[in-house]
Amino acid sequence: MVTWYIESGKTEIPAETRTRVEAELAQDSTFPARPVWWDKGHRIGVGVIPDGTSRDSDARRVCNLMLKHGITPAEVEVYDVLQIQNDDEWVQVGAARCE
Repeated sequence: MVTWYIESGKTEIPAETRTRVEAELAQDSTFPARPVWWDKGHRIGVGVIPDGTSRDSDARRVCNLMLKHGITPAEVEVYDVLQIQNDDEWVQVGAARCE
């Protein structure tokens, strides 16, 4: 119930803001998967090619981009794009909270 209350109080991020964030991410070769997915505009999922390390630092880079566009608080989840493509499994390899 608490989670629902917190989530219901968030305003939806305007589509044009999400489009700008996606366009900037598209210019970064670290994030080859398109499209990026959003959950209520405050949580974003991005895909990376795995290298066996934690990708929390990549998530923090996406946080910086979201903060630049005024999206806060927010969360970033980073997924192994190869697992998604090959096995349809969503394996999370990094994350960050943007505040």
